[in-house]
Amino acid sequence: MQSSGNSSENAALEAVFLYKGILDAYEAVGTELIGPDVLDDHVLPRMVYYVKEFLPEAFSEETDSATLSSELKKFMEDFKKKVDLAFEKGTVQDLTMEDIWKLRAAIFGYESVFIEILGEAAIKNYVFMRMSDILSAYLPERLLNPSISLKEKLEEYVDFIKEHDFVGYARVKYDKNGVTVAANRCAFARIHDSEAYRNLDVRFCPWGMIASAIVTAHQGREAVLSSSLFTTTGSVSEITIKEEK
Repeated sequence: MQSSGNSSENAALEAVFLYKGILDAYEAVGTELIGPDVLDDHVLPRMVYYVKEFLPEAFSEETDSATLSSELKKFMEDFKKKVDLAFEKGTVQDLTMEDIWKLRAAIFGYESVFIEILGEAAIKNYVFMRMSDILSAYLPERLLNPSISLKEKLEEYVDFIKEHDFVGYARVKYDKNGVTVAANRCAFARIHDSEAYRNLDVRFCPWGMIASAIVTAHQGREAVLSSSLFTTTGSVSEITIKEEK
């Protein structure tokens, strides 16, 4: 029984680590393209909006935006330390779903900043390729094994997110031109029925982003997350594999 529990915790750690990888990739590219103050000047104000939209129970209605922004910045700093400590200890017991919801708000904050300041073309043609390269360093070792085919890796990835209840259903379709990742009954799907999604302020699914990193790491060449179609219960992400020159 102990072994099963450790296996489950290790899987949860890998999932949190992948989410932290998305955040770190956004931070690196945001600093590179927008500047060192991207978090304070641009992302945190948007995080306030997303947290109020997606996680209203985390803060009282009386909390003003400036106070909430300060609290979220401290959360970002503390969360990174918690994840690093979790890996050192090999346990996720100090990490909560509320932490993950706030992390999602941070990821959406970065995404909306990039869309507004850099434009969608820059995101597809540069940002996601840089992010995939960075995020590949956070992938579990088995998804970096060169002896395993890309099809096997992608199938293992969707099995992973199903088995650990991040989604109720997932499938992947792969051919030489690209990859389609479909996820349904996502643990975070309630945010899809929100003003932010209806206004298209967020457009790319993290499950698709992680899949594009797997493709990039395996192929040794660029893969682009072309689009994510959101439903009220999940998403379908299309990844384009760039041709070898």
